Amino acid sequence: MIDLILVECPNLALENPKMYFSLGNLYLFSAVRKAGFNVRLLDFRAGVGEIPQAKFYGFSCTTPQIKIAKQLAKQVSGKTIVGGAHASLLPDDCVGDFDYIVKGEGEETLVNILKGSEKEGIISSPRIENLDTLCFPAWDSVHEPFSNTLYSGERYGEGEFSMAVITSRGCRWLCHYCGNIYHKTKFRSVNNIIGELNELMSRNIYHFRFVDDNFTLFPELFELCKQLGQLKINYRCHTRSDLITSNKAKALKDSGCEECSLGIESADPFVLKLNNKKETVEAHHRAIQLLKDAKIKIKFYWMSGLPGETDETVTLNIKFMEETKPEKYTLSTFTPYPGCQIYNNPAKFGIEIINKNWDNWWNFVMPVLGKDLPGRAGYVHILKGQTMEQMIARYWKFQHFLEDYDRKYDKH
Repeated sequence: MIDLILVECPNLALENPKMYFSLGNLYLFSAVRKAGFNVRLLDFRAGVGEIPQAKFYGFSCTTPQIKIAKQLAKQVSGKTIVGGAHASLLPDDCVGDFDYIVKGEGEETLVNILKGSEKEGIISSPRIENLDTLCFPAWDSVHEPFSNTLYSGERYGEGEFSMAVITSRGCRWLCHYCGNIYHKTKFRSVNNIIGELNELMSRNIYHFRFVDDNFTLFPELFELCKQLGQLKINYRCHTRSDLITSNKAKALKDSGCEECSLGIESADPFVLKLNNKKETVEAHHRAIQLLKDAKIKIKFYWMSGLPGETDETVTLNIKFMEETKPEKYTLSTFTPYPGCQIYNNPAKFGIEIINKNWDNWWNFVMPVLGKDLPGRAGYVHILKGQTMEQMIARYWKFQHFLEDYDRKYDKH
């Protein structure tokens, strides 16, 4: 019998749920296989399929995936394990539905569960101090680990086959809308990262997306960029505006970076301050100019519905887009995820949570024309003093501007 079945839960609210395979289960698979256990990974991103018999079943879930994980856990006969963001931030919500609830990084704890050295219930995993001790993700554990839409990005068509890579875990910033439980960043070594890229290149993958929140925070960034340049690869990355300098921008470009994404979120100074972004509009402008000077394409991440947002916010956002002219953008919707300061103290931030159905707690909740995407039921909160209709109208005003922007500048 199979020792462990890992389940990649559905992401049916996404326009392209199979854009790429998340790294979490791939790392878990590698850890369990290295420990000598028989493990299988089920790819249910686009819908639930048949579940074979096993001794243990593992579910790694975000908040909007927890309901389906609970349903699946009731259908299997083996012991059940839940981990991921929701279990880490709301473990009590998982009690009674799963035998083991893992808070934090799961690689070492999952192996201990299979060995029988962990008791059932809530388990607080110790932080993995040395990320180089982890095996590379198990790309061979699924049928389609590599994606031809990841590199181009959501809504931007198909491109080269690529894979997501991460160089660190944790984020030291304390944005009030983020539920990250680790506020000290741990980094892999340059040699470890280059080793993974060489393995992927042996599988004919030469395009990569570094999915760290803050790629340019890497302490040996210039050495990493030097070695990336020697590989002759292409990559895209994310970072904060205040972590960009002219030297870093040049190093990124010389090492194969084609695109850098910035979490702009809002061009309203009040919104940035209220949400503890610890960045300014001026810092965004400086970073954008440095990246443009280095001939690196830029992508903006915007977030609608944040505490403090008003009609003036959208006016400022539109003005910022017209002034800076990025190549790409993504507009998400703020959701007060469990664990973030806004979820813990909604009244302090002037919001009221009105929908506790976790199925709707995606950060893309607006309907998409011509597509029936479950979970797209609109905001799960309202800003006090405003109506849901006002918030939705404001979202669509900005979204329609962005669509016109695409057509005007032929960004697709």
